[in-house]
Amino acid sequence: MSNIINTQKTFKINNINHIYFIGIGGSGMGGIAKILFKQGYQISGSDLTSNLITKDLISLGITIYFKQEIKNITNNIDLIIRSSAIKNNNPELIIAKKLNIMVISRGQMLAELMRFYYGISITGTHGKTTTTAMIYEIYKLSGLDPTFINGGILKNTKEYAYLGSSKYFITEADESDRSFLYLKPIINIITNIENEHLDFYNNNIEILKKNFLKFCKKIPFYGSIIICIDNVHNFDLIKNYLFNCKCNLITYGFHKNADIQLYNYKQNGYKSQFYILEKKNNLSLKINLNIPGYHNALNATAAYTVSKFNNINEKIILKSLENFNGIIRRFDILGIIFPKKQIKYKQNIIVINDYGHHPTEINLTIETARKIWPNRNLIMIFQPHRYSRTKNLLNYFVQILSKVDKLFLLQVYSAGENFIKNADSRYLFKKIKKLGIILPKLIYFTDYYSISNYILSKLKGNEIVIFQGAGDINKISSLLIK
Repeated sequence: MSNIINTQKTFKINNINHIYFIGIGGSGMGGIAKILFKQGYQISGSDLTSNLITKDLISLGITIYFKQEIKNITNNIDLIIRSSAIKNNNPELIIAKKLNIMVISRGQMLAELMRFYYGISITGTHGKTTTTAMIYEIYKLSGLDPTFINGGILKNTKEYAYLGSSKYFITEADESDRSFLYLKPIINIITNIENEHLDFYNNNIEILKKNFLKFCKKIPFYGSIIICIDNVHNFDLIKNYLFNCKCNLITYGFHKNADIQLYNYKQNGYKSQFYILEKKNNLSLKINLNIPGYHNALNATAAYTVSKFNNINEKIILKSLENFNGIIRRFDILGIIFPKKQIKYKQNIIVINDYGHHPTEINLTIETARKIWPNRNLIMIFQPHRYSRTKNLLNYFVQILSKVDKLFLLQVYSAGENFIKNADSRYLFKKIKKLGIILPKLIYFTDYYSISNYILSKLKGNEIVIFQGAGDINKISSLLIK
């Protein structure tokens, strides 16, 4: 079968021309908007804040409102796509229903985009964005010209979405709101499953796992499930359910029973290298990465595995992985503050931005930083993301955040949630202080400049400063560098 097709560029949904996005700058939303715009639809939307994605969409000629209000919704809008973060009391959503404008979710629209393609989805609690980007760059380098939608922006090309000319469609599949169940890919990767977004699953991880299993059952017999065997919940799926699946099942990981096994991992500063063994073909290869961390070695192995399943040459895969420079806001080195006369630091200060907001992700960030800079003090500015997550994982947060040398706690980024007692930054501060390993500092300021200046005044030099969180904390880190 040829890889080049034209149906996705010409196919149009009947009677749909103007599509409006509520929350257009959100993760995954902007990518869908960009693909639909490239396919010829009229696109507009709204969001509460400006970011790199909204700026890119505006540069294309897309109208974006930064205040969500009734007057934005007009009779010439044929379809509205809502972010999962949009509540039912949103004024744009309310007026849309009064005007009988069809409203669908981000996941439903993503499924329709994938419908006419050879879909490759990447699921899991952590690593989706990086793995998706790695796969996209491999396929692009190989000449397959895939369509691609991602939740993060590539450092190499500044892309987060791309409309290709081939049959391949590569995208993250989000389990957080069960929207991944709309998709019907040919290949699915499961990076890991953890206690995250359990408010959608009756606070029961077994229900979450059953939904992953339900998604896996959508894979056709000629497709593949590629799953990391190192994760305990993935291992449970393999052992109890997936061992007799009708499609191709390929496991990867450091585990001795993995079909694609990683070994001899080494980290040299910011770079890393490791070997993989393809047991089926008795093939051993060395992979060099331009980014650090065991977790990125696993992400790269998942990307390698799906690429080999589609018969991409090993040399192209290895070259692409070696040239991969990561994702913006994923262990992203923003810059270095050098000693100056007016600021008498002992040595320079390295500033890093990281999107991780789950304790497991934060722990990986800390471990990676310790390996790269073992002789520097590690300072973390942490912005908790959602009251529900802080409540559900409180003790885990306390344990992991106590691993840094100095901790600054910002106020919780609610992401639209209502306040929950004993789940705010003050309570987290008290629990960490009570543990007694470190003495955290709770920041009450809410404006970016005051926070940035306060943090700057507490730095001494020879430090790694990590801004950690998925909210608007990146605006503070940008100010600190400036």
